[in-house]
Amino acid sequence: MFRLSKKTEYAILAMQYLAEKSGEPVSAKEIATSLGLSFEFLSKSLQSLMKSGLVSSQQGIKGGYHLVGTPDMISVMDIIQAVSENVGIVECMTESDCSRSGSCNLKDPMSILQSKVNEVFTQTFLADFANETESNQFFNKDFKILNGIN
Repeated sequence: MFRLSKKTEYAILAMQYLAEKSGEPVSAKEIATSLGLSFEFLSKSLQSLMKSGLVSSQQGIKGGYHLVGTPDMISVMDIIQAVSENVGIVECMTESDCSRSGSCNLKDPMSILQSKVNEVFTQTFLADFANETESNQFFNKDFKILNGIN
């Protein structure tokens, strides 16, 4: 089954937490404690998010991390790409050199599925997680995308 890495999961959770803080600097320790995450592992995710330009940090007593953009402009795909080397649901979706590519009958169906998953990640923004009502509407929309329903 397709599964996001723990680093990606932590990054998405941290970005959601930062979005809820509306630009107020938040320490990595506060994020880790509030969300029940490993501080060390979260720190690695935050470093990747900083390198990609999705978050920035301020040093000092009133310092911490904050979003660089607005929640309605940061997609889940932006976050995934910031912390992951690939986003493939199977290895052949991210590797150009596959030894079975000539005889594989799964590549085309998997490509279609990969495209649908990418579409959902690209059309999902931090703002979509703002409240439960909006989230339910959002997930209903994405269920339709994954099933090819307009």
